[in-house]
Amino acid sequence: MIGKSRTSAVGYLLLCGIWAHQAAHAQSRSEVIEAARIEREASLTPQSPSKAERKFVWAENSLAYTLLNGQVSGFGVGFGQIAVGTGFAIGPQYRRSDLLGGVLTLRVGARVAVNESYLGRVDLSLPSLVGGRAFLDFSTVHRNVSEMPYYGPGPDSFKSGRSDYRLEDTNVELRPGFQPLRGVRAGLIGSYLAVNVGPGHSTRYISAERQYGPEAAPGIDRQTNFWRGGGFVEFDWRDRGSNPTSGGKYSAQYLRYLDRNLGVSSFFRLDLDAAQYIPLFNGTKVIVLHGASSLTSSNDTQRVPFYLQPTLGGPDTLRGYRAFRFYGDNSFLMNAEYRWQLSSILDMVAFADGGKVFNRWEDWDLNHLESDVGFGLRLKYSSRVAFSLDTGFSHEGFQIWFRVHNLF
Repeated sequence: MIGKSRTSAVGYLLLCGIWAHQAAHAQSRSEVIEAARIEREASLTPQSPSKAERKFVWAENSLAYTLLNGQVSGFGVGFGQIAVGTGFAIGPQYRRSDLLGGVLTLRVGARVAVNESYLGRVDLSLPSLVGGRAFLDFSTVHRNVSEMPYYGPGPDSFKSGRSDYRLEDTNVELRPGFQPLRGVRAGLIGSYLAVNVGPGHSTRYISAERQYGPEAAPGIDRQTNFWRGGGFVEFDWRDRGSNPTSGGKYSAQYLRYLDRNLGVSSFFRLDLDAAQYIPLFNGTKVIVLHGASSLTSSNDTQRVPFYLQPTLGGPDTLRGYRAFRFYGDNSFLMNAEYRWQLSSILDMVAFADGGKVFNRWEDWDLNHLESDVGFGLRLKYSSRVAFSLDTGFSHEGFQIWFRVHNLF
C-alpha cells in the first residue's frame, strides 16, 4: 500500500512538472509572439501611393489642373467638343456655386473649335428653394456648328450618302420644379428656340441642300423658330453622379414644339431614358444596362424638321457607327456594358449596342436593329472619369471615340 502511494505521488509530481514546463513554454512563446508583434508595428510605415497616383496628385496641384476645374476664383479653361465630330474645342469658363450666400449657382462658358464652330452658354440655378424642396434653372445657349453630317432620311440611308450642313441655333430656357423626395425631381419646361441651317463648311462632302430636297430633309430650305413647352420627371438613386457603380436613373420628358413663323413644323416629342447599374465583387466590376427611346408625332399638315429629328450614331448611342449616322422621326436604343477595374485609375469596358430609327410608332420593336460591339478604357481620378476611349465595330467598319469629360 505504501509503495502504491509513493508511486502515485511520484506520478503526480511528474505530471505537475510536465504541466508547469508546458505552461512556461506557452508563456514564453506568447511573450516571443507579442515582442515580435510590437517590433513589427514599430517598423511599419504608411503605404505609399503608386507612381501613377503620385503623378495625378502632382497634376491636381498644378496651375493647369486648377484652371481646368475652375478653381482660380471660379475662372478656368474648358475643352472637349461642341458637338460630336466637330473637332477639338477650347475656351474660357467661369463657375461659382456660392453666390448670394450659397443660394445661386452661375456657370458661363465659351468654346471655339478648330473647324470654326463655336458655342456660348450661361446657366443660372437656384437649386435649394423652399427648404430644398424646389428649384429654378435658367439657361441660354448659342451654337454655330459648321459641319453637321446628314446621310439621308430613315433607317435605309446609306453611308455613302454623307452630306454636310451648318447648324446655328439659340435656345433660351426656364425650368421650375420641385423635389418631393430624395432623388426625385419633376418640373415644367418653357423655352424659345431659334434655328438656322445653311451650307456646310466641309470641303470633303457635298453640302446637304445640294443633295437632299425638302421631301427627304424637311426644313432644309426654310427654317422657323419655336415656342417649346412641356415637363419632365426623373428618379436618380445612383451612388454617385460620375462613374456610378450601383443604383439607377430613369427619366421622361415631354415637349411640344409650336412653329411660330411658317406654321408647318409643329409637333411633340417624348424622350424616355433608363439606366441600371449592377455591382459585382464590391463594385470592382459593374454591369450597366441602358435603354432610351425618342418618339415624335405631328398631324397630316405638319412635319418634323430633319435637324430636330432623333438621331443615332456616335459615342453616346451606336459606337460602331459615325456620328449622327441615322436620322428619323423616332428612335430606339439599348446598350449593355461590362466594366471592370484594372487599377484605382483605370477601368476596362466591353460593350454591345443596338438601335434603330423608324417612321411609325407601330415599328417600335426589336426587329431590324443596327448593332455593334466594342471595348474601351476609362481614365479616372477620385472616382470621376477624366478621359474615355471607345472602339466600336459594326458592319460599316469601326469607329474610335476619344472624349474629355469636363464640358460645363
